Amino acid sequence: MDGDERRRAILAVARRNGSVEVAAVAAELAVSLETVRRDLRVLEENGLVRRTHGGAYPVESAGFETTLAARTTRHVPQKARIAAAAVELLGEAETVFIDEGFTPQLIAEALPQDRPLTVVTASLATAGSLAGREHTQALM
Repeated sequence: MDGDERRRAILAVARRNGSVEVAAVAAELAVSLETVRRDLRVLEENGLVRRTHGGAYPVESAGFETTLAARTTRHVPQKARIAAAAVELLGEAETVFIDEGFTPQLIAEALPQDRPLTVVTASLATAGSLAGREHTQALM
């Protein structure tokens, strides 16, 4: 596989998955990490990807928001850790606002259930996940 074919393959993976990781692409294409980094540099110079630490994402994906369904399958363990950390920061708060999105929904699900809490949200999914709780009032 020559450089142009390799870069086309990298770009195809980035477009299909929304991003690429250097190590994964290197393993998949059986090339060195530095080869993938050089290819990503060329793709970025041509305006096709934007490089990140350890990977890249296609430029066309930078301008639109992914669907909630897509976000519920990506980086779930990391988002769950973020949710747990956010809940730890609540302290003794009695009222919280939770925005729309998958990570905020995970925060809502991780809220304490053993004390009175009012949650203000614009998210139907978040309100729905809190609806059956005894000590939680959800306001939309």
